[in-house]
Amino acid sequence: MRSPLHHPMTFDMVNENVVRTRAAMLFLVPVWILVIFYNTINGSAWVVDTSTLEDTWETNFAGQIIYQAEMVRQVYDWTPQTYVLLYVLWEMIITQSAKTAWLSPMVWVAGLLNRHHKPIYRPYQPKKFAWKIGTLLVGACLCFFNPVPTAEFVNGVTGMELLSTTENWMPRWTPLATIPLCLTFMWLEAAAGWCAGCWVHSRLVKVGIFKEKCDTCMPNEA
Repeated sequence: MRSPLHHPMTFDMVNENVVRTRAAMLFLVPVWILVIFYNTINGSAWVVDTSTLEDTWETNFAGQIIYQAEMVRQVYDWTPQTYVLLYVLWEMIITQSAKTAWLSPMVWVAGLLNRHHKPIYRPYQPKKFAWKIGTLLVGACLCFFNPVPTAEFVNGVTGMELLSTTENWMPRWTPLATIPLCLTFMWLEAAAGWCAGCWVHSRLVKVGIFKEKCDTCMPNEA
């Protein structure tokens, strides 16, 4: 089955309009997660039971009244974010193959939104490379928000205790690096039509690592 992503005569070309519209829809995901993550790291680490508030009849050095209350350590549930990231990961993976791209709901929605626009076709290979980079970034976020399941999976597959199951083995800056990168790359793709992954692909073609040259992506270097 052929998806709206591809040229009607060949699987080697993709509709740039569909790619950009899909990027605009995916752009909302890192925005949502970044806002939640920012509020989490800047919010209170404690949950206070206001019904237990009692005046101690004492004040601090600033003259403020001191109260005592029952409170518990804040525990954050990243389950909704995990499910959304898993869906984005699935989107990134299935669109890397012409045989599975038709399984993407976002591709069909983007195709429907662009049904009255003249298609603009670009080589498929650079886009696949860009989505591989996206897969790595999304995977890093998933590992950060789910360190224990990831560690248990890796340790179970390897048969060795490679990763800790008692603490987050991922660097704390992981989401602060990966989420803004996803945000920036998707915005550039959707708003400016500039694909960071395609640009990297063209550099790798230039040094001889890849052979699939994209003349339409980098016309000045053709």
